[in-house]
Amino acid sequence: MTTIQYRQVEVPEGVIDLGVGQPDASVFPAALLGRAAAACYATDASDEFLQYGADYGDGHHRVALAGFLTDAYNLAVDPELLFTTNGNSQALDLVCTMFTRHDDVVVVEEPTYFLARGILADHGLGAIGVPLDEDGMRVDLLELTLEKLASEGRPARLIYVIPAFNNPTGISLSAERRAMLADVAERHGALIVADEVYHLLDYDPPGPPPMSAWVDRGNVISMGTFSKILAPGLRLGWIHASSEILARLVSSGLVASGGGLNPVTSALVTEVIRSGDLAMNIESLRREYRRRVDVMDRALRANIPEGVTWRRPTGGYFFWLALPEGSDGESVRSTANEVGVDVRHGSLFSSHGGMRHHIRLSFAYYLDDEIVEGVARMGRALQA
Repeated sequence: MTTIQYRQVEVPEGVIDLGVGQPDASVFPAALLGRAAAACYATDASDEFLQYGADYGDGHHRVALAGFLTDAYNLAVDPELLFTTNGNSQALDLVCTMFTRHDDVVVVEEPTYFLARGILADHGLGAIGVPLDEDGMRVDLLELTLEKLASEGRPARLIYVIPAFNNPTGISLSAERRAMLADVAERHGALIVADEVYHLLDYDPPGPPPMSAWVDRGNVISMGTFSKILAPGLRLGWIHASSEILARLVSSGLVASGGGLNPVTSALVTEVIRSGDLAMNIESLRREYRRRVDVMDRALRANIPEGVTWRRPTGGYFFWLALPEGSDGESVRSTANEVGVDVRHGSLFSSHGGMRHHIRLSFAYYLDDEIVEGVARMGRALQA
């Protein structure tokens, strides 16, 4: 078996993999990034971004990003409270390194992003799930969970949430519950780690404010990324948090040895921000994905048998289908593979092997014809 591979996901010939939670190549802004690269190397500042970077991240980038987020979030973002990362996965890994110890407990949404649970497991952290309803995590149940953990002598260190368009459900945490979450976490001495990867991919705005709005409380870490709003290969993101939290992150051995993260890509994206191309690209993505939501929703209505239910997402990448009680999503996935389509089964996203009668579909990786054909194949698998 060769280890030589050219991208993270290689879909077999003839298969439509509606489980892939990535953008397709048609939305990559290659020309836009090319213009930005030419502008970067045409300046005399290249010696700055070709050198080891400043600890918190390139200063030009942090200032430009703060201005962009101030407009996009509709709240003042201080560049001093931004820290450059290699994207949200690396940011979560760094947070776990600096704020947890082996055998600590992290509270997550039930269901949650299954690959994030892998990062937690790498650090020897146990994940405890708190259910969602139509307004996001049940904060009342969160408080009971935190009280129980504290009484057992294992207080939760982190609360990991995807507040906007949760992966896999597409549900967003309401504004009221976001405020409650900040209060509950503060009372119990837990850090909120908000994975805001989809916050700017809202197709029916305006929604609740980002968890960035609560960073002044000192117990909120908001993680953002350019992976979904520009391109995943940039491996660039940011953390917005209090000065005390950022100082802890900067004290890590990783930063001490390697300097600030990703200075070359930071310089490139700074040009994209300054030109106005980032805001323009996000609007283009919103239009495209809003249309694909409609395409997948119509295809589901036309092909999926009675008894299967879903919510039309208003942002993010995913449809979360509830199969009839007693169904097994993993078995459905196996049957779907036989007719040339793949999905992700619900138990992948559960902290305790639940969610078995659910499956997740993504509309981000394919254009219209393949979305329609993939859903039609899925319908045949469900009928079977």
